[in-house]
Amino acid sequence: MKQLSIIILAFSVISLIACDIQNTSQNSTESPNVSSNDYEKSNKYQSQGTLIVARASEPEWLNPVAGHQHADSDIAIFRGLFKRDRNNIIVGDMADDWQIDQDGRTYTISLRPNIRWHDGAPFTAEDVQFTLETILNPKNHSNKRKDFLYIESIEIVDPLTVRINLTKPLSSLLSKLTLGLIPKHVLDGKDFNTDEFNNARPVGTGPFKLKEYRRGEYLILEANKDFYDGAPKLQRVIYKFLPDPNVRLLQLKKGEIDVARLNPKQLAAIKPEDGIRTEVVDTADYLVMMFNFREKLFQDVRIRRAIQCATDRNALVQGALMGYGYPAHGPLQFNTVSKPELGSCNNNLELSRTLLADAGWEIGQDGLMQKNGQKMSFPIFVMANDPIRQDLAVLLSQQLRKAGIDAPVQVRDYSTFKIKQVPAFILGGGLPGEPDEDVYPYFLSSNAKHGSNFSGYNNPEVDKLLEQGRATLNAQEQQTIYQKLQTELIKNPPYNYLVYLKHVYGVRDRANGFAHKVFGHGTSPLWNIEQWSVTQNP
Repeated sequence: MKQLSIIILAFSVISLIACDIQNTSQNSTESPNVSSNDYEKSNKYQSQGTLIVARASEPEWLNPVAGHQHADSDIAIFRGLFKRDRNNIIVGDMADDWQIDQDGRTYTISLRPNIRWHDGAPFTAEDVQFTLETILNPKNHSNKRKDFLYIESIEIVDPLTVRINLTKPLSSLLSKLTLGLIPKHVLDGKDFNTDEFNNARPVGTGPFKLKEYRRGEYLILEANKDFYDGAPKLQRVIYKFLPDPNVRLLQLKKGEIDVARLNPKQLAAIKPEDGIRTEVVDTADYLVMMFNFREKLFQDVRIRRAIQCATDRNALVQGALMGYGYPAHGPLQFNTVSKPELGSCNNNLELSRTLLADAGWEIGQDGLMQKNGQKMSFPIFVMANDPIRQDLAVLLSQQLRKAGIDAPVQVRDYSTFKIKQVPAFILGGGLPGEPDEDVYPYFLSSNAKHGSNFSGYNNPEVDKLLEQGRATLNAQEQQTIYQKLQTELIKNPPYNYLVYLKHVYGVRDRANGFAHKVFGHGTSPLWNIEQWSVTQNP
């Protein structure tokens, strides 16, 4: 069985790592053979073979197994057993063939021969076993552990064959095995949590390896000419960390970077003479207002549904996204398992007020809903470095005001608050492909305390459907389950779904290789980095 029909896109979420490096200052990690002006030359002249990419942030960890990765360099430095193709279908990467037993609990995976790590050591089944056992070891820091808790054992059949035994079926296992693998011969016997591999000396199997990493500034990767799928077309890739979207636009126009994600409102600044083309990509990437169920107000489903009804999603798409997106009505909206129509309430102030009245709220003299002398008011928190989310929050606040709901916007640096401690938050997510990975982590009640269920949502019916969905390998049965799940998550919502985004990129004419597919939250435009190339500026 060579592929599952419904596989998550996402963002192969990615780690940035450094190899053969020595510290030259407190904020710098550089390889001994790197000239300090290598970056300056590449950045100034954009020499043939060098692609310069803007990133809004840099990695928290430089290890794919640790988690908290970056959606670019991990796919360049590290590779997994599987990958997602242009149709977001799972295909083999370092896996050559695989079989799934009839009960869905045993996966036998054959590895491609003649794959080598960046240091020349052969890649074998021992590396697969070591990676998974490292993740499962509770002593190790890894936010990937919850993804693999169904693993009962990992057997080495022979040097190029591994067998994974599960306690129960897991429909998304192959998708989870897109995670970058780590080398046993480098890390065996070392302290995983503190070893320099995490942020200084990576060894992967990908098409690029690290040359220089300066925190807060840039990361330089150089081509791995021995990559098992053939040497990449680029000689090097430079990721510049530029959190300010205006700086990214300015450097793109000046020719100091080749690729940057843009805010739709920035497109007006791109002129024909700039030598920049725009790439617009459909996505399953959504933005929502998260209800925090730790707040008594949001424990009443009538309040949450009233907020749904007071939201004009078409106006949000036009006002905040300049038309570059779609109204969001629920999860899995752009997944093949989705219902044709999602029956969420939209732009219905009359029904919104009826629901609030039914919950005991009435309009006061100032036009705001009140109950027992208290006004209906809560802040909507939004990250300071994301203008799209800020625009959405402001427009949503204005819409809710019309229904008598006071929801002032709080723009804060992400480091100054915790999502689980604020009443409402503009949250992003959404992945096309494997539905389990798009809903299970975020809505399962047991993930509320230590996990990605940031809202604290607790719904036994949803828990049951989530478990059924991931245990089902039959596509038709999966569709039935996830459509029931969609209905329940709209009827009893954890989020007020707002919009699905179109991703907009500016790409200089000298850069080639941008390939369209349905992106997800965090998907890298360089998902096919080994196919990118550049032409030298005249």
